[in-house]
Amino acid sequence: MQPVQLFCWHFMAYPYLDRDFDQTHDTGWVTVPNSLWDNNKARGLYQEYIDQLAYADELDFDGMVLNEHHQNIYGLMPSPNMIAAALTQRSTRGKIVVLGNLLPLHMNPLRVAEEYAMLDQMSNGRLIAGFAPGGGPETFNYDVPSANTREKFWEAADLIVRSWSEDGPFAHEGRYFPLRYVNPWPKPLQKPYPPIWIPGSRSPSTLTEVAKRGYCYFLSSRSHGGETHRAQQEFAAVLEKHGDKYHPFRFGILMSTYVAETDQQAREECEEGVWYFLKNCLKGHLRREGRQLTYGPGVPYIPAAAWREYLKGYQPGRKLLGDVENWEELDASQSIIVGSPETVTRRIKSLIEKAKAGNLLIQFQFGNMPNHLARKSMKLFAEKVAPALRHESLAQFTKEYPGLNLEQPTEAIH
Repeated sequence: MQPVQLFCWHFMAYPYLDRDFDQTHDTGWVTVPNSLWDNNKARGLYQEYIDQLAYADELDFDGMVLNEHHQNIYGLMPSPNMIAAALTQRSTRGKIVVLGNLLPLHMNPLRVAEEYAMLDQMSNGRLIAGFAPGGGPETFNYDVPSANTREKFWEAADLIVRSWSEDGPFAHEGRYFPLRYVNPWPKPLQKPYPPIWIPGSRSPSTLTEVAKRGYCYFLSSRSHGGETHRAQQEFAAVLEKHGDKYHPFRFGILMSTYVAETDQQAREECEEGVWYFLKNCLKGHLRREGRQLTYGPGVPYIPAAAWREYLKGYQPGRKLLGDVENWEELDASQSIIVGSPETVTRRIKSLIEKAKAGNLLIQFQFGNMPNHLARKSMKLFAEKVAPALRHESLAQFTKEYPGLNLEQPTEAIH
């Protein structure tokens, strides 16, 4: 048995927007003018963000998490594999999690197979390979049709895994990616292939496909009330239906936190960065106000069964995360956990107990938060919060999942 795995996730937001951005621009996504990028201010920004992730490795986080976004101020990683390559040279211990490459955007999935294999070799077998179909923005900024993305995604994912686990050359007769010669050089260091994580938003079809393939499911949500526990229960039920059993390391969640010496000090230090993130970075995405280019009719594509389930709980006009109006409302949403080490430990411990999640992917840097504050929070978390979470979760998981053996072939524990 092992304790909860604690990862540092960095979104790499653009931190240099004017204070009146929310009043003068209708979105931070897709059509936000790239003339707002200031080379003088942003020189060295990527290095600063990479340094923060490397610092997470020094602090003994279990890994560093990257993801792919295009044409927005929310995430400046159109190619997370480039950042991952840098981390192979700046880190020595933690996993490098790319969550994930948006497969329908790549004309040939073999390119992803080759780049991930390179990263696994360069990192000495530390890659966790994430695959994602993409959401609404890619329909607009890459002109990728939404209706066939899931079919295209699973063909690409299966081809990548086959290219890693079978010797080539072989032919692939696919609907979207017919290939005469599949023969990637190199193949990954991890055998038969690196762990694979798939993000989703409780879609029954995604849960089923992930369960069938033995992968890890990551809940793509920023709110952690009862929905997180329900997602875990749904995934456990799907696994059982397919002859498998749930354990905490098949499930991961995104969460955000800021730690300081006291609750009041934590709020004072992070408040500017948090509101910048909520009102600027989420405008046009997780806010009702602004031009929405992440959702629309048929965008992203949602299967009929999943749409019916979504409508059961849908409340027209309900607030999204970026719509919160005050700190008390934000705190109640459990989207960002802010406080002293004692407060943060207590609240995350409760989340682990209820969600039974073995992989916590934690955002420490928000919006325009200064480098020294992000590092301070990471250090306090690593020294004052992580030890207690690891101790308590190990006891919980040992009790709830007796006999669980994680020392098994890689493909059985993805």
